[in-house]
Amino acid sequence: MHFYFSATVAFALSGSVSAHGFLKYVDHKGLSYGLWQPYSDPYLSPIPLRYDRTILDNGPVVGMTGPNITCNNGGNNPLNVGTIEVAAGDTLRLVWDQWGSSHSGPVMTYMAKCTPNCASFKGDSGSPWFKIDQFGYDAAKTPPWGSDYLARQGAWWKVTVPPTIAAGEYLLRHEILGLHVAQDVNGAQFYPSCVHLKVTGGGSDAPSGVALPGAYNPNDTDGILVSLYQINQGQKIYTAPGGPVWSKAAPALQTAVTATSEAYNPTSYAPSVRGATTTTTSPVTTSPVTTTRTTTTLSTTTRTTTTSSSTRTTTASTTSSRTTTTSSRTTTTSAGGGTGAGAWAQCGGIGSTGPTSCISGYKCVVLNDYYSQCQPV
Repeated sequence: MHFYFSATVAFALSGSVSAHGFLKYVDHKGLSYGLWQPYSDPYLSPIPLRYDRTILDNGPVVGMTGPNITCNNGGNNPLNVGTIEVAAGDTLRLVWDQWGSSHSGPVMTYMAKCTPNCASFKGDSGSPWFKIDQFGYDAAKTPPWGSDYLARQGAWWKVTVPPTIAAGEYLLRHEILGLHVAQDVNGAQFYPSCVHLKVTGGGSDAPSGVALPGAYNPNDTDGILVSLYQINQGQKIYTAPGGPVWSKAAPALQTAVTATSEAYNPTSYAPSVRGATTTTTSPVTTSPVTTTRTTTTLSTTTRTTTTSSSTRTTTASTTSSRTTTTSSRTTTTSAGGGTGAGAWAQCGGIGSTGPTSCISGYKCVVLNDYYSQCQPV
């Protein structure tokens, strides 16, 4: 009995780690808008431009009645966030960094009109939200849970901006609710993200009525305090929390009986530098960017290495013992390119034997003598 319990707990913990995730991109008409990367963005200088509110990590919001439920753990800071301009009726692809199938549950998407604008609106008071899309549990689909369907089709989700809403600035709140340990009070795990949108066109509708926090009740035995086993076995009907989808929302786009596997590969990128006013498409051809660093050595060495995207030359000399000698290293990289190290991967440095160029949309940036990293152009 003791061994069985321990093995079960270990499995649950390993599954919970692998399935955590967060939104990585919003794709609008083929242009990828980068979202907050909690394990790299806080350490970059300057902080890159992102189009959603910062989050703390890839873990869930556990307490659903507090302010973190609005836009995730991270402070719900509305300042210094980029805005994605879309037209009412446009389709958006919401791309997660990863998602495993062990955290079954619904996928839900809300919007809220920012008053007076998204730079000062937090959405954590009143009832400004309205639901535009959801996929809870549908036994007719394979897989039947929304989050498993999202994982099966490549860790992305498509939604339509309602065609009749009034023009203006909005928060788009996209969320997965993991129910794998939801049989206990406050066991349900929420993974929300809030993206800044500017909607053009449209009509005059101004829906609202959902409060976040407020809409989720820890004792909701239909949608939150539930057992996956009972639902999967047909012993209980599942109803997603947060109320129904707004009556004028566009039809759901995840309708196939079986989800298809289609990993998302961005090809064009929106600006990722604060103050940028134009979009950047990939592949990109730019003038070489050169950085020079100086170190010391006590030996005489000349080495030239040439690759398709970088050239490095190191020269050192000595005249006698205890003579201070300098060497220079010049690294030249270019943005774009069809092959190379992946996003945020190492692309060079002393002792590195891997690629010295980056995939399209990223450039190799020297962080120190021992480590260069692929960062967005």
